[in-house]
Amino acid sequence: MISFQFDRTDTLSWLLIVGLFLMLAVQMWLILRNEALSGQRKALRLVLNGLLWLSLLTYTLRPVWNVTSDTSHALLVSDDVPSDVRQKFSDSLKLKAVVTARTFDGNRFDSVTVLGQEFQPEFLSGLSRQAIRWIPYYATDQLQAIRWKGIVQKGEIQQVTGTLQSSKKQRIKLAYAGRVLDSLDLAEGVATFNLKFPVFTVGRTETELVLDRTPLDTVRFFARSLKPLTYQFILSTPDFESKTLADWLGKNGNSVQMVTTLSRDISNKLTINKATAKPDIIITDPSNAGNVAVKRAIADGKAVLFINLSNPETDCRLINQALGSRWQVRKISNEALISVGTNTGLQALPYSFAANAAQTIIPGYPAAIQRSTGKIGVSLLNETFPLKLSGDSLAYNRFWNAMIAQLQPAASTNSQIEAPVLAGIREQIVVNNVATRSAALTVDKDTIQLTYSPINALSAVGKWRVNSAGWVPAQDSLAVYAEKTGFSTVAKSILVQRYTAAHAADQLRVDSTPRLATVTLPDWVWLVILLVCFTALWVEPKLG
Repeated sequence: MISFQFDRTDTLSWLLIVGLFLMLAVQMWLILRNEALSGQRKALRLVLNGLLWLSLLTYTLRPVWNVTSDTSHALLVSDDVPSDVRQKFSDSLKLKAVVTARTFDGNRFDSVTVLGQEFQPEFLSGLSRQAIRWIPYYATDQLQAIRWKGIVQKGEIQQVTGTLQSSKKQRIKLAYAGRVLDSLDLAEGVATFNLKFPVFTVGRTETELVLDRTPLDTVRFFARSLKPLTYQFILSTPDFESKTLADWLGKNGNSVQMVTTLSRDISNKLTINKATAKPDIIITDPSNAGNVAVKRAIADGKAVLFINLSNPETDCRLINQALGSRWQVRKISNEALISVGTNTGLQALPYSFAANAAQTIIPGYPAAIQRSTGKIGVSLLNETFPLKLSGDSLAYNRFWNAMIAQLQPAASTNSQIEAPVLAGIREQIVVNNVATRSAALTVDKDTIQLTYSPINALSAVGKWRVNSAGWVPAQDSLAVYAEKTGFSTVAKSILVQRYTAAHAADQLRVDSTPRLATVTLPDWVWLVILLVCFTALWVEPKLG
């Protein structure tokens, strides 16, 4: 269909049209009244003048029409991609058109293959008309992906996982205040790492991820403090290990009651921070596995921790018979005691736990938790109090915080969010053990609509968009760190990945109608037409 670019509101345009019609009338009158011309010459001159007039009129009206455009594809390359890599992908994909964000013309291409992730959000938004395929590009020794928990509890195991292209065999480590929390040797090539450590801090925490000697990223998370609980020690004989642990628990604000059997009818009770409720966690030895208080605690969904094992095989059978657990151990050394880790100062019985689906191993330590009606913990460590005596309180705190965190009851309205969190992008927040079932959650003055799980009525998820970068207040005096989208390579990758996923979903909803392009004659064509008309009018009298 042909249309015109004539501006009906412009007075000058109308004056031009009127002038053209007046010119046509004058031309006709002058030719027809010329008696010197024959009838054939008059007809020829009328035709030539008519063609000139029609050309001028058409040029003034500027006709345009729509045609189905040919599909075209381009390789859109970010600025961080080297020229040799560009050429390699261009050759393999057989694409001649290679453009950057500065030279890209959206009207020329129907689809693009995006190579790299160095693009501004505003530019990505401008690709709404094109079909997009994304190919990430990462330099060697550069993070390709990384994830960790944005909110954890003190003592909980923080796990940092990621991927990179290692240029050589080297070590990656996670450090806090110069102290290595965990490390791993990477082979040359694409390598995946998984670093773990028990959280020993409270509040806003920053750790550094280092490859060889080069800092890669800062891992920021918020650590919730442990809720003060009531502990009860049930012991056959008093010992320094349990006494040191009871003092440590009491100094951390917990209520502790120690019950030690001195003889058949005589027992000794020691109370630290007098308790007003039933014990949340019982700490005992295998000889008391059949104790009424221990069995009642498991039946009520509480936790029991067994320490001071002497013969793990016999002790585990005793625990299994009394509580219905499934502990199995196997001997791994003929030594009386074996060292735990490197330079930890800890020793353990020469046994390890057999795998069990309902069992959680405390990373780095010979201790585990099994879940049934309640929680049952077993530690194969020989003694931990020597760490206190030697002044290594940090190592002592690290183990017992990790152990106690696994035994703690679930916190009310426990919020979880995966990191890194990017400012300006919607993130999923998970709320477990919801105290009151509400339709929405208020986080940093934002109202988040919750969707409850059909399987677990106490678990819900919502979408939260953090508007500003930095530490952002969250629910119940918590905080979440939001990174700028243009700060790190991983952040840029997440931005492009989420944009392309959302764009692909939008493309599925778009009707598959042919794409039309508007076409008009270029100015040089009009110039040629007018020159031909004027030349014909100039030559015609000379031919007579």
